[in-house]
Amino acid sequence: MVPQAQPMVRDYGPGSAMAAHAHGEPSFSLVVVGGFEERIGGAARAYARGQVAFVPAGVAHAQSFGPRGARQVTVRPPDAWIDYLADCKVALNDAPHARAGVFAQLGDRLLAELSCADAYSAVACEGLMLETVAAFARAGRTETAAVRAPAWLRTARDFIHVHALTPVSLAEVAAAAGRHEIHLAREFRRCFGVTVGGYLRRLRTEHAARLLQSSPMGLSEIALESGFSSHAHLCREFKARMGVTPSQYRAGKA
Repeated sequence: MVPQAQPMVRDYGPGSAMAAHAHGEPSFSLVVVGGFEERIGGAARAYARGQVAFVPAGVAHAQSFGPRGARQVTVRPPDAWIDYLADCKVALNDAPHARAGVFAQLGDRLLAELSCADAYSAVACEGLMLETVAAFARAGRTETAAVRAPAWLRTARDFIHVHALTPVSLAEVAAAAGRHEIHLAREFRRCFGVTVGGYLRRLRTEHAARLLQSSPMGLSEIALESGFSSHAHLCREFKARMGVTPSQYRAGKA
């Protein structure tokens, strides 16, 4: 069996940057350590551990790496992968990206296999990359559902984004959307694939991750700044989503 794709590990130094550039072939990348800011197609994005991105051929993008630098596993996706993602209605021309705990776990396993480099590692890497592509397709399906959500449900989602770092109740979100709480809870999960509470926790965890990378604030202060009730609450939710504790993440052990 000959593997279809050969993943590569790329390291970027702390505080480094890459000027705007484009590739002649599409690329698929998974951030396994650190993070960076990227400008792509006129938009600005923040990437961190557990983030997967697809960059179409010919799309200009530039990166600025944070104080910890970054490590990515990158691969030139075979045509079969691109066809699969297109069949799953993933908007590849929009340079889609997604972040989840499963990507962090798959990234760790990929690094372990790449460092092993025995007679079986190439096939193992192929399987892990296929798992990553499947999870990415699922994430793309969720984003597509979000686009199809009715206006009132998008209003609810926008309200959550605005108030994510402050105490907010389901009743307040429902009132902002002009719907009953039960109706909101059912339709939000159906369209976005997650509960209102789960969506809030994801936004708060992602905010905490950005602060851990860019701010010298203490963990208790970051917890309160990110909408968590305590240091312990932050640690519990962060470990569940990111696979490591906030201290490990900050120390670069992610």
